[in-house]
Amino acid sequence: MERKKRTKFLGIIFLILWIGPCSIGAINLLIESDNYDKGLSYLICNAETSKLTDRLIGIGIISFFPFIFFASLYYEQKKRGKFLFKSQSHKKDNQKEEALRKKYQTEWEKQTNERRKIFEQNKITLKSGPHKRLVERFVATNRSVWFDIDKLKQLLQSKGLDFKYTELDSIIDEERKRQEYEKFKRTFIDDDLNDLRDYIVNFLDSYGEHYDEQIDFFIRLLGEQKIDFNKDTIESHIKKVIKEIELKKYEKQLFH
Repeated sequence: MERKKRTKFLGIIFLILWIGPCSIGAINLLIESDNYDKGLSYLICNAETSKLTDRLIGIGIISFFPFIFFASLYYEQKKRGKFLFKSQSHKKDNQKEEALRKKYQTEWEKQTNERRKIFEQNKITLKSGPHKRLVERFVATNRSVWFDIDKLKQLLQSKGLDFKYTELDSIIDEERKRQEYEKFKRTFIDDDLNDLRDYIVNFLDSYGEHYDEQIDFFIRLLGEQKIDFNKDTIESHIKKVIKEIELKKYEKQLFH
């Protein structure tokens, strides 16, 4: 599309700089020769107007030079990938756009950092104060529909703790994981567990073949209980214990 526009533009220049002056020159020659009623062909063929004909040809040749000049200039600028009449303006526009982009990015980063600081401060206040019970009860009673979340947001706001919905979602999710882990830990507290194998057996008794869904909690628990284990090989230990349990079950079946 751009190439067609440029070609059209060059064609117009050609018409203006060459055909236009030729036509004007021809009309002037007809008028000067007093043969305007017989046409241009008569004027050119008439020997008496040979000098005028030479002038007409000269006008055509001379007027063709500007077209050649502009066409060459256009070709050179196109090869370099820039145009004399647009490069400066285009460069300034790019500089303005870049300056605006940096300005908006700086403002956005400033606002984001300020909001993060407010969120962290509100979060610390919530966890260290009496209002953390509100979030704990919200999660414990399994209230997760939008209406309840909106009510919780309004309630915390009335206590001086203003959270965005995305921030409140992260707080609720964090509390839900905390409560799930506390529930997970309770399955190990009442048993007398001494080493890694005892913990694995208890873990498998509680979660069976779905143990992989709670493996992160199990690794966390082992770390808190100061149990010596290798995180990279824990699953191989679990599979080994599973194999031992299966063999014992099979052995019992042989005598029943």
